[in-house]
Amino acid sequence: MVFYFSGTGNSHYAAAKIAAGTGDAAYDIVEVLNGKFPTIGKRDVTGFVFPVYYSGLPEIVKRFASDAATQLNLGVYVYSVITCGASIAAADKLLAKALGVNIDFSAQLVMPDNYVVMYNPSSKDEAVEILSGASKEIDKICQAVNTGKIVVRNSVKASLVTAFMYPAYNVFRVTKPFFADENCIGCGKCESFCPDEAIRLKDGKPEWIKKKCQHCVACINSCPVDAIQFGKKTAQRGRYCIEKLTK
Repeated sequence: MVFYFSGTGNSHYAAAKIAAGTGDAAYDIVEVLNGKFPTIGKRDVTGFVFPVYYSGLPEIVKRFASDAATQLNLGVYVYSVITCGASIAAADKLLAKALGVNIDFSAQLVMPDNYVVMYNPSSKDEAVEILSGASKEIDKICQAVNTGKIVVRNSVKASLVTAFMYPAYNVFRVTKPFFADENCIGCGKCESFCPDEAIRLKDGKPEWIKKKCQHCVACINSCPVDAIQFGKKTAQRGRYCIEKLTK
């Protein structure tokens, strides 16, 4: 089974291709946590596909990996594919720690940048080029998984980066700076996309009802009129969503 978490579609894209290339089935972690544990897919192989956040794990991935049902249903071969803009640091080590097992194969997959909260996302041309390279890398990943390849990443520098960066994630994944500007049309897509159910429409406008969220930025990047902002700087930045790109 392939379990994925995705905000703007990068990890969903990768998980779907990996599942197809390995004869497996892909499942959204959000949906699994809200329902029953799936039964269709390879039982002896378990893959995790998700983006790196602050050189570590999205909170929901950590929660899912630490869940008893997840650990009980792990295959004998466990692998991770972590999407990133540059490096995953030691995020795979954090996943192994949360799961309570060693990971047999780990890969980092460079995908288009999307964290508009901190920087300008990849342009369309940049994203297309990056996705082309990612597709070739996914083919290699599928081959590795199909042959049961064992690759253990171990880097002192990567561990130090994660140890320094990851604590900041819980500090900065606040929702207070989110707001909808005057361009908002009240479509409710931000509410439906939020994996934390942290957004509710009130009088046709979104409100953030929880103090913290995943910071997957699905609300910002998927808004059809670019009305969702995080503080003052995001209004001047682009948006990225793989669904928009592929269309």
